[in-house]
Amino acid sequence: MAHYYDWITVASIATNLEAGSKEQTIKHLVQLLKKTDKVEDEALVERDILTRESIESTQISDYLTVPHAHTSGVREFCVSLGVVQKKEIYMLIAWDTMNYQNLKMLARLIEAVNDVNNAKAIIAAKNSQEVYDLVMRAMK
Repeated sequence: MAHYYDWITVASIATNLEAGSKEQTIKHLVQLLKKTDKVEDEALVERDILTRESIESTQISDYLTVPHAHTSGVREFCVSLGVVQKKEIYMLIAWDTMNYQNLKMLARLIEAVNDVNNAKAIIAAKNSQEVYDLVMRAMK
């Protein structure tokens, strides 16, 4: 099992995503996810995330949406994160095997980022490194 600091990289975070459709945002987040070096099939990841999203919205709160899916398009649990127009956080999560540990990691990560103080700090962050550091602190 990967450690929480392996799930996300500074390169898989964007602090200045433009507003667009949910599909455009997810496509951009999948491209960021590739920077974790855990993506084997970008098109499959995107398809699986959009399929999951079509079943039920993954908006957790007014400021957090978490598109996610179990997909064979990744080698292991991985995360990309984008701040859209300094108002909303999109956190894309994909994993290769459905097991208790991955579901536990998913829940822990969502809880940490959805904390109102953490979310406000992430939205206000000036760069990807600052967001990464905030997420790492929230996960400890």
